Amino acid sequence: SSRRKNWGNSNVHCCLYETYPGSCQWTDWETTSQTIDDWCGMEHALEGDVGLLLDLDEGTLSVYKNGRRLGIMKDGLSGEYCWLMSIQGASNSTAVQIKRGYIPGIK
Repeated sequence: SSRRKNWGNSNVHCCLYETYPGSCQWTDWETTSQTIDDWCGMEHALEGDVGLLLDLDEGTLSVYKNGRRLGIMKDGLSGEYCWLMSIQGASNSTAVQIKRGYIPGIK
């Protein structure tokens, strides 16, 4: 995809939370290869509820597990943005919901 003005000035094109091992995978606008990063608070999510909070005021994508904030997976985000997650290795049936909501523990 080509970069557009309304996508802001971030160098992040796509950001992915991988349930196992909990890493952040992302690509920039210049290359077709992906970068895989560990991040502070990283945990796998083979069970339980996982939440991703995209905060475009702060330019961050945070990860929650069972209502507990694990940490900021990626920062430096700007403009209109899409994110995704990959479910791998889960032994139970797993589903993903995308919805507007409140930060866990804050209403």
